[in-house]
Amino acid sequence: MRRGKEKPLRVVQACDLQAGGISSMILAVCENLDREAVNFDYLVYRDQEEFEDRRMQALGGRKLVASNTDAANKFEKFFYKFFRTYRVLRQERAEIFHINASTPYDCLVGLAARLAGVRTVILHAHNSRPEKSGKGHLLFQNICRMFQPLCGDRYFACSNLANEFMYGSRRRKKAVLVKNGIDTRRFQFDEMVRRQMRERYGLQDALVVGHIGRLCPQKNHSFLIQIFAELRKLRKDARLVLIGQGELEKELMDQVERLGLRDSILYIPATSRPEQFYCMMDLFLLPSLYEGLPVVGVEAQASGLPCIFSDSITRELSITDRAHYLSLEQSPVEWAEQAVTLAGAAADRSVYAIQVRQNGFEIRDTAKWLQSFYLSL
Repeated sequence: MRRGKEKPLRVVQACDLQAGGISSMILAVCENLDREAVNFDYLVYRDQEEFEDRRMQALGGRKLVASNTDAANKFEKFFYKFFRTYRVLRQERAEIFHINASTPYDCLVGLAARLAGVRTVILHAHNSRPEKSGKGHLLFQNICRMFQPLCGDRYFACSNLANEFMYGSRRRKKAVLVKNGIDTRRFQFDEMVRRQMRERYGLQDALVVGHIGRLCPQKNHSFLIQIFAELRKLRKDARLVLIGQGELEKELMDQVERLGLRDSILYIPATSRPEQFYCMMDLFLLPSLYEGLPVVGVEAQASGLPCIFSDSITRELSITDRAHYLSLEQSPVEWAEQAVTLAGAAADRSVYAIQVRQNGFEIRDTAKWLQSFYLSL
């Protein structure tokens, strides 16, 4: 809606409201805006209740539903999404449309925004690889990159890898790197919370390994479970705290059963208090196949956790000396051995939130910059 002088500038974020890193960061930005000056609405493509709905509503946001279709034909699904986006943005008379994109073809809805009269369309890269890499998909991505000047006029990226993947060699120089900030004070390690959480779940004397992420192919959970199976051979007291939900839940739980790990895994579909679980952990594992710059990796380091990331994740996540990288070519045994070594290393975990903030990953700074940017348009 076009704003009057007394109304805030409303930015429409193309962002689902499921439990996930992108939605969590966008909402955290909103929490730290001057919402009398700038506020967000959220364009989603599924008309259903989502994990972050209440948080969004508490911030004065609106959920704009451009309902998708269940059509099997991908081109039919795309055109339906395109015209629904056009219809919603034109009806809302949106001024700024901020597309949080995982692939180059996610940007094509920016063309719908242009046709709907949106004056500024921002493309924001959040991923570093496509989920599918067949020749047809790669060709389509290259075609989509050619159309990006028609889809958006401002370019953001969360990391250099995401920048290169989304925009290619031509437009990546025009992109601004916007760090995936977090509330560093919220994620600072708290010894009392650690004791309370470990007592609540009966893990007082356990070696607690943690992971937070959607149960989808990108996160490589099958390999994570294999690592933990080897870790259990080295440390019988090891327990895995697995937080996340998604389409691979049944498949992963079947794998857990086959390996006899059911009693060693604490599975939690979603949480609004991840900081408490980081405090209870001794180590964080993220063996993803690809990432833009994962927010959970920033949060875990702020909590002072030793972290092992796959080497397919950008080195820009190496914010503190708690970040370590291993190749996915290395065996689950090698990952487990490194995990045991790192989990036993002593450190003052409370100081790492300060280091994360000093390295530019404070959400208040991200929000301040974005607010100034939006108001300058």
